[in-house]
Amino acid sequence: MRIKNKKGFTLIEMIVSISIIVMITTIFIANYRTTEKRTDLIMTAQKLVSDLHQAQNNTLGLVKYGTDVPPGGWGVYFTTNQKDRYTVFADLDSSGPGHMVMDAGEDVISYGARVAELSNNIEISAVRVGGTVKTSGTITFLPPDPKTNIYDGSATSTTMDIELKETRNNTIKTIRVNFLGLIEVID
Repeated sequence: MRIKNKKGFTLIEMIVSISIIVMITTIFIANYRTTEKRTDLIMTAQKLVSDLHQAQNNTLGLVKYGTDVPPGGWGVYFTTNQKDRYTVFADLDSSGPGHMVMDAGEDVISYGARVAELSNNIEISAVRVGGTVKTSGTITFLPPDPKTNIYDGSATSTTMDIELKETRNNTIKTIRVNFLGLIEVID
């Protein structure tokens, strides 16, 4: 009499296999969520860089604000009082002490300005002008070059760093703009 060999898994083999699959899935999901948070911060930083380039290109291309080309060019205004947004605006002042500041009427959406909302759980954590932490700062691009002006409300500077923070795990990305108009994401 012959005994047939039955092929298949034993109960212990099944439990071990399922345990391994559960562990791998748990590790994958944890890494996926961490990567997703990091990706949100990177994408927001790249969007900010893109908006700065847009203001620069608007100035270079003499893009109109409403019906007129803004004599002071285009700019971007940052403040830590409104951590979840920044404003792309037209500088209607041509020169002088009011130049480089976002004034009333320079941020009208229907004329071409824009308020950019940051992604959820991402905020502007710091604005550094010339290495000093400020509550706000403005970068304007003055035609026709466009010349880059970095202003903190009282004086001009050669650099501005805008820190974006992912609030769930406190990861930070910094965007630096210098007086030559170079815009980059630094870590």
